Amino acid sequence: RFPIIASGSISGEGRGTSLWVDVIVGKNDTLRVFNNHLHSMNISSEDSSDIEQGTILSDSDRMQSIVDRIATHSSIRAEYVDTLRTVIDNSPYRNIICGDFNDTPMSYVYRELKRGHIDAFEQSGSGYGYTFRPMYGTLRIDYILISEDMEAVNYYADESIILSDHLPIRAVVKL
Repeated sequence: RFPIIASGSISGEGRGTSLWVDVIVGKNDTLRVFNNHLHSMNISSEDSSDIEQGTILSDSDRMQSIVDRIATHSSIRAEYVDTLRTVIDNSPYRNIICGDFNDTPMSYVYRELKRGHIDAFEQSGSGYGYTFRPMYGTLRIDYILISEDMEAVNYYADESIILSDHLPIRAVVKL
């Protein structure tokens, strides 16, 4: 629907994967869209199931193991986001930055990627906004961030589509 005039990738060497495309929208406007999958939190399906059922609470060693893994993998993502941020800062166009960041809105990763951008959920979403099904539906780790001169007029996370442990998200963006 929108012509792609350039594309590229940013190798995270195991810390994440990012692809970008420059698309022409309208007659004379070009946007750079970044799609990201940052390093996993390394929570297994068994961990997720036990967290959902609450059985993990009685196993302090296993709980500590999960917390340690989350902390370790968070620092791996943080290293990668510094590289990604440089590419974003050098974009000649307005940006849409989206994907699975595998980090919460309180994280360094989120804060760095959001700098100079608007979170579509914060602007036009509603409810709690979780995107990760396990963990009692409490984690929002998938995002759509848009340049500050754009407007998200409709953000939606679709709970009815089950393709993974993440909810698919979408936003209608007004340029």
